[in-house]
Amino acid sequence: MKPASTYSEISEGALLLHQQIVGLAKENPEIQSLYKGCQLLFSPLLQRPKILLVGFNPGGGYFNWHRKIVEEFQPMKALEYYLNTHPLAEQTKSLFRQAGREEDLQHYTVKTNFYFWATNNVADFHRLLILLPVELSEKIFHMARLWIKQLIDSLQPELVIAEGFKAFDEVEVLFPEKMKFVKEENLRSFEITDGMKVLGYIIIQASIVRKEHRCF
Repeated sequence: MKPASTYSEISEGALLLHQQIVGLAKENPEIQSLYKGCQLLFSPLLQRPKILLVGFNPGGGYFNWHRKIVEEFQPMKALEYYLNTHPLAEQTKSLFRQAGREEDLQHYTVKTNFYFWATNNVADFHRLLILLPVELSEKIFHMARLWIKQLIDSLQPELVIAEGFKAFDEVEVLFPEKMKFVKEENLRSFEITDGMKVLGYIIIQASIVRKEHRCF
């Protein structure tokens, strides 16, 4: 299936789950305080991108700036890291610049998250899942895996970069057959049979630890 068709189906499904959370938030102040909205892509939708960036879930930046939840189900006009200034954006650009691959980052990269539903941090996301009805939490958990795998299969990126080990652990589960697995203090990676490489670097408080570009 072409990326646009795959993305359209994913977007429709994510919107339905988002609407359910919004409805529950109206009745539960704690859910309302935790949930910051839903956004699928932080870049244009590109076919066969050189790089696919996958974070864990969107943060609360949009909410903190605009004082309303994010509801964005269309691709962005450019990679978000070049539209806004924040630590992770600047450090990511610096990392790719050192690797001589900033052009790939700026023009040939798709950016998403494993979970599309925004919270201030990972702990808040897990708290949100606990507060939601079990059936809905399980559906979010299951559909996230299904949709990211569909997105990867459809886009066919050369390189998947998980932004943080929590995101890497989620992506790793999608590929039971791995080759050349590397596990270091600040870096993990593996390859799959079609030649695609998946790597992850450690992020603490939105900062890339030991910005190493040798893995690229």
